[in-house]
Amino acid sequence: MALDTYSNLKTTIANYLNRSDLTAYLADFIQLTETRLNRELRVRELITTDTSITTVSGTQSYSLPTGFIEATAIIYQSNPYRTLRFMSNADFYNKYNTSQTAGLPTYFTIVGTKVLLGVTPDSAKTLQIDYYKKITALSDSNTSNDILTNYPDLYLYGALAESAPFLMQDERLNTWATLYKEALAQANEASRRGSTTTSPLQMSTTQVA
Repeated sequence: MALDTYSNLKTTIANYLNRSDLTAYLADFIQLTETRLNRELRVRELITTDTSITTVSGTQSYSLPTGFIEATAIIYQSNPYRTLRFMSNADFYNKYNTSQTAGLPTYFTIVGTKVLLGVTPDSAKTLQIDYYKKITALSDSNTSNDILTNYPDLYLYGALAESAPFLMQDERLNTWATLYKEALAQANEASRRGSTTTSPLQMSTTQVA
């Protein structure tokens, strides 16, 4: 059976488990797998761009996009664009504070669900955030997503491994956990290779000092 839909995935998981008493828990196994993938999977299918934030003169802090996991780039769309550099919270607070004169941001830090810019912007510009976004969860109404389409083995072996509290000493658990870890490593590596090029790199935005 093709692992191409939520329903087919649940059927395949049930076939592997061969336990009719676990049918009611299949959705939970899949949900737990998605939670784990959000922590561990970093593939280009999860990268998205948000340009909904417009900076406000004198305002340093802005809400991160919905589903934000990890930034890959934050770009202040001045003329020319400026790619901001990440700074740890402690160093950021030592270097920047809201009492400083506003100007062109150079660095950013992330605190909770907020991104802070240093220095505070002095004008209204688009803030482009490229980031890893949480997986669009599978359900009866959302029957597929990019991760199931491209990495169905991650869903299968991840869900099977999540059955551990019910299967206890089942020797299959170690096999499924190993297969999940191998699939995860291969997916991350394949995405890393697929996101690079053998041609010379070109600077596309201004790099700040």
